[in-house]
Amino acid sequence: MKKILPLLALTLAIAACNSGKDKYPEMAQSMCDCFNKIKDSLPPSAMKLFEKAAVAPSAKETYESGAKELSPEDLQRMMSALLQVSKPGSAVSDCLSEMDKKYKTAGTQKEATAKMIDALKGSAGCEMMITMMRMQQEKGK
Repeated sequence: MKKILPLLALTLAIAACNSGKDKYPEMAQSMCDCFNKIKDSLPPSAMKLFEKAAVAPSAKETYESGAKELSPEDLQRMMSALLQVSKPGSAVSDCLSEMDKKYKTAGTQKEATAKMIDALKGSAGCEMMITMMRMQQEKGK
C-alpha cells in the first residue's frame, strides 16, 4: 500500500502540472477503469472493504481497520493485486502511463484529487479508486 499511494500521487501530480481544459470527470473515469483492471484479482471481502471505505467519513481509518479483519489469505490476495499498480509493465501501470499522456489538466495535485473524487461520487464500480484517492487526500491534511 505504501508504494501505491505515492504512485497515485505521482499520477495526479503529472496530470495537475500540465495545462489544458477541465477533463476531470473523464480523467477520473479513466483512472477508475485502470484500477479496475485488478478487480478480478481481489477477493470479495476486499471489494466489500473498498465499497465501505469509499463512503465512510474517513476512508483511511475504515480501510486500515477493515484490512485487519480480512483473513490472512484475503489480505495477501488484496496486497498482491494492489502491488500490480506499481509494477512496471502491468496492465494497470501501462494504463496509468497512457492516461498521463492523454490528459492535461490545470491545477494542483490537491485540486485534481478533490475534483476527481467529486466526479466519481456515486459512480458504481469505482469504489476502489475513490477509496485510494480519499486516502491520499486524507494523508495530505
